[in-house]
Amino acid sequence: MAGPIRLFVSSSPDLVSEREILGQAVAELPVSVGWEIKHTPRAGEDAFEALDFLVRCDLYLVLLGTDFAAPMGVEWERALDAGKLPLAYRKNVLHSPSAQMLLRRPGVAWTEFESPQELKAQVTRALAQVVLDRGEQFGLHLQDVEALLALMKREKKAQVKIG
Repeated sequence: MAGPIRLFVSSSPDLVSEREILGQAVAELPVSVGWEIKHTPRAGEDAFEALDFLVRCDLYLVLLGTDFAAPMGVEWERALDAGKLPLAYRKNVLHSPSAQMLLRRPGVAWTEFESPQELKAQVTRALAQVVLDRGEQFGLHLQDVEALLALMKREKKAQVKIG
């Protein structure tokens, strides 16, 4: 696959700043192949286009805030039907009954976060690792691999200093 890495982000409506920070995290990843990102559509945006992209995406990321609100359920089911394994993040907040039901589903490893900055660090590490793991599929160049490995090393050192 030569071309941009396609990422779909399904997110709760209350996570506006987290959606923004994800864009920053992706933009800062040192890969030359580029990215194409689509999000859960907002009111008035084309939901069919988003679902079509979701089925074709390379990576599926879920951000769960207070509520598992429409159209997240449709996105979730469509992604699972297409064989996508979610990178799943949940904010440490009180969750609605629908969000609690999602959190109880088996087979999903949820990573909890407190702040947009913590989310950014977690997603940066996770995406870097996934991209490295699938580097041949994404058409990474040697320089991309070296830059991602260096980034992972810096992130690990930063995590050790914090923890």
